[in-house]
Order: sequence, then structure tokens, then C-alpha cells
Amino acid sequence: MIAFAGWDTDWPFVAAPFVFYFFTVFWLLVMGDHGGLTNPVRMFFRRISTSLEEITGFPGWCMAGALSGLLVLAVAALGLYWDVAYHIDFGRDSRLMTPSHTMILLGLGGMVYAAVIAVIFATNDETNVGFRVAGLRVPRSALMLAVLGLGGVAAFPLDNLWHQAYGIDVTLWSPTHLQLVAGGGLGPIAVLLMLLEGRAQARPFVLGRIIEATTAGAVLVGLSTFQGEFDFGVPQFQALYLPILFAVVMGFGLVLVRMALGRGGALSAVAAFIALRVSLALLVGGALNHTTPRFPLYLIGAVCVEVVAHLVGTQKTLKFGLIAGVVVGTVGLAGEMVWVDASGWFRIEASALLLPAAALGLVAATAAAVLGAGMGRAWRSGGGDSSPVPLAALALAGAGVLVALALPLPRNVGKVDAVVRLEPAGKLAKVAVDVTPAGAADHATAFGVMSWQGGGRVWAELEKTSPGHWETSKAVPITGKWKSMVSLQRADEVMAAAIYLPADAEIDASAVPALPERSTSFVRNTDILLREAKDGPAWPAMLAYAGVALVAAGWVGLFAFTGRRLADGGALPPPPPSGSAPTTGDAPPVVAAGVLQPAGHTRPWAATR
Repeated sequence: MIAFAGWDTDWPFVAAPFVFYFFTVFWLLVMGDHGGLTNPVRMFFRRISTSLEEITGFPGWCMAGALSGLLVLAVAALGLYWDVAYHIDFGRDSRLMTPSHTMILLGLGGMVYAAVIAVIFATNDETNVGFRVAGLRVPRSALMLAVLGLGGVAAFPLDNLWHQAYGIDVTLWSPTHLQLVAGGGLGPIAVLLMLLEGRAQARPFVLGRIIEATTAGAVLVGLSTFQGEFDFGVPQFQALYLPILFAVVMGFGLVLVRMALGRGGALSAVAAFIALRVSLALLVGGALNHTTPRFPLYLIGAVCVEVVAHLVGTQKTLKFGLIAGVVVGTVGLAGEMVWVDASGWFRIEASALLLPAAALGLVAATAAAVLGAGMGRAWRSGGGDSSPVPLAALALAGAGVLVALALPLPRNVGKVDAVVRLEPAGKLAKVAVDVTPAGAADHATAFGVMSWQGGGRVWAELEKTSPGHWETSKAVPITGKWKSMVSLQRADEVMAAAIYLPADAEIDASAVPALPERSTSFVRNTDILLREAKDGPAWPAMLAYAGVALVAAGWVGLFAFTGRRLADGGALPPPPPSGSAPTTGDAPPVVAAGVLQPAGHTRPWAATR
């Protein structure tokens, strides 16, 4: 068991990925060819570049940026899930720069580093990509990656301001947290775009294809980070969000990766996604000894997308997106909810969610699939074999996703009273609850007892034994640092009743003792879950929401511009006029397989293309 409180035992998890990275760089340096260069700095980058080309089939600049990006995004993802698990298991941090926080910051800042690496390699190799700034060759995807990283890092000072004003709100969905998560969550799409830019000059080998599939799986991982509170079974919002978030990820993500990777792309992306999420679960729940995050499978959704692509094709982009979205929003979503129920991941009553989930899930999946198809057209170089999605359709689809996400946002409180009785057994107790009105929980979306922040998370289902009377089948903690409450969700009502809460001198909170019997009323669940939160002035919230809105608008605009340019054939700018002299370098450029390349840097596949 690894104790989180000890810095000495935790920091190796932060260092390990970077140690691996530097050893890999050293190996690539030793194996590479300097290409006849004499400048030691240029030789350094050329050796690594040629090694990457020889083993992947992609240009060196592309692989250097993409692999660096994947590594730092993996660091950020582990830091995020580690951080959420720690807060659920133990509550507040004792310091700002914990190992998990450090990993998140290094990961987001590392996105800028990966973008710079791509620019350095592209410039050193004199590759025709993106655009030129003061002699630098800047891939469009590198700019996208850097902007995402900078936007995510910008959330840190805003987040500090937010917590100073409103206390420690341990939630993933605060505005500043959403900005931070979105920066890293969207990062894999920028990496996939980088592979697109490189593909214009590539003939990928097996390893290159594996890296493509892994990146596509990382796209699904990134889009799924917004489900974090459900992954750990401590949701503060309506349970209806779970199927809607599934629908958005499957609609947008699976359609996007299917168009990017071609036949079988959705299935290979899901295989990579499952491998990545299993690895995260083993690290967080095993090596780090925290609550294990659960995850969706997306398998049925991937099959749906592949079948639709086979039957109707992907050339008519809007048609493919619409049909794929409808099938994913019905068959795919139903399959995902069956997995949630069968795995015991998050106990919800499917019948109580059936109608709203079916309606909003269909809207969310279809709208997201149209957006995914529109973005996916960027992978059809020049758009030659696919029709563009009309701007009006993309705008309507974006509005559809926003509506589907906004409708479940309200969290109301119904008039429900309870008598909570405990049957102690040492530090644990079985719980019996009598609700008034007697039928208040009969058609609940979720009803049970949750305990957290005492060293883990415990969920005990409440089972009805007589009208209005419910009992747990197992005991829950009622001592020490644990917090225990009865959780009740029905439609848009998200409520809770405290069972036991320890005193907390730091926030001047009194204890709620574990009494043999207590009469109480249900309150909004965040009154208990966000016990540390406090009221504050309005201006920090206005600043935080404005910052998130501006950053999000910039990201969307840049994604749209980058995708459009690449779809219109912008992955590889035209070579300079015949006979023109090279701008820099040790020798004039040569043309191999119809692609402009620097001399002494011949692609390993040039003779066979």
C-alpha cells in the first residue's frame, strides 16, 4: 500500500514518465542518421527525426510532436484521476503542489512543449507544413495543441481566485475546473490532427498505425474526462447526465475517429480506449490504492458506427453523421446503459431515466455525430471524396449539444422528510430510512447511502421492505473522518440527508453525530457534498465564467479553422516554384515520391512508393 501523505513514495509516479521519455530520446539519438549535417544542434534533432521516420513511417517532426503530446497528456490524465480519487477518499489537500496537481500542470504545460518540439523538428527538417513565422515551420496542429495547453494552464490562477472567494468546492464541474479539464481533454484531437498533417508526407508502418489507433483511443479518453464524478460514483448533478455524456462522446468521438482512421477505425479506437482506461484504473485503484474509477466501453456504439459507414458510406458527410448519430443515440446508448447496470458501476433505475434519456440522448448523439462528421472531413485530404457539412447544419448541431447539456442542469429539492435509524456494529452501522410521503422514493432515479473521505468510498443500496421503509443490505462507516449520507435522486431533484459528518475546525463546521434515530428533511446534495464551500462576492464568478467562455470560444474557432484548412488541402502547402533555391539547410531539397524533402533526409519508403 502506498500512502498518499508521504511525498517520498508519491513523487516517483510523477518522475517515471519523464525518465522513460528521456531514455527513449537517447535511444532514438543513438540509432538515428545525422544525414550529413555538421552543426551539432541540427545533428541532434536530425538523428531523432530519422529514427522516428524509420520505425513509424511518419515524418520525424510529426512523430516527435505527437509522441511528446501523447506522453504529457497521459501524465495530465493520471494526475486528474489521481486528484479526483484523492479528494473522494480523503478530502482537502494539505498543500497546493501535490504530486497529482503537479502532474496536471506538467501535462498541460507539456502540450506547449510538444507543440514547440514539432515546430523545431519541422524547421530543422525544412518540412512544408502549416505556415512560416520568422523562418520557423509551424504546423497548424502544433498551434492548436499549444493554444489548448495555454488555455488549460490559464485556468490555474482563475481556480485559485475561485477557491479564495468560495472555499474548497470539491467538484469537477466548477467553471475553472472545466476549463482545465477541457484543455487536456481536447488535446488528443490536436495530436490526431498532427498525425493528419504528417500523413500527407507519410506511408505509415505497423508502429505508425498503432500510434494512430492509440491516439484515436486517447481522443475518447479525453472526451470522457467530463464523466469523472460518475466514474467515481459521487455525482453532484442529475444522473440523467450520464447517458447524455455517453451519447456526446460516442456521437462525436466515434464518428470522428472512424473518418480519421477509415474502415475499422472506431473499433480500433475503442480497443485502445479500453486499454488506456484499464491502465488508469490499475494505477489509481491498484498502485495508488485509491477508489478505482469505472469507465464505459463504447463497444456497441463503435459497432453501430462501423455498420452505418459500411451501409451508407462516409462520402456524404452530413448523411453519415445524421444516420450514425441516430443509431448511436438509440442502440449504442442502450448497450452502454446495459453495461452500467451489469457492471454495478453506478446504481440508477433505468426505468426512471428511460424517457428523458431516450429523448435527450438521441438529440445529443445525433448533434454530436454531425459535429464529429464535420470535423472528421479534415482527414479527407482536400475533401475530394466527401461533401462538406453546411455551416447551418454545424451551427444547429452545436446548439443541439448545448441544449441537451443544459436541460438537466437544474438541481431542485423536493419536500421529503426522513427518519434515519442506525443499527451500529462497531465503527459501522446498517441504515434504515422511513420516508414521508411513503412513496417518495418508489420511482427514484437513485436511492442509497454513500460514505466517502474516510479513506475510500462506500455505496450501500437501500432496499424497500415495506411502504415507505427502506434498509441497507450492508453496513456503512459512521466514525472518524468518514462522511455518510442518504442520497436521493428523482427526476430533476438531487437531494441528500446527513447520517454522520465529523466536526471540521478549519471551516468552522459542527459535527453531525451518528444518532440511533434522527428525524430530518432532505436538502440539496451539495449542501453536504460541498460542505467546505462558502458564499463570496459575485465578481470572481463573473471573471471565471467570462474567462471560460472566451477560452472556449477561441478553442472552437481555432478547431473549426484548422479542420477547414486541412479539409481544403492545407495539410501540405505547395512546394516552392521549380528551380527556386532552398531557404536554409545544408543541401537543396529533392523530391521523392512526389513529396518535397530535404536532401540527406530521404524517406525510408521513397523507393517503394
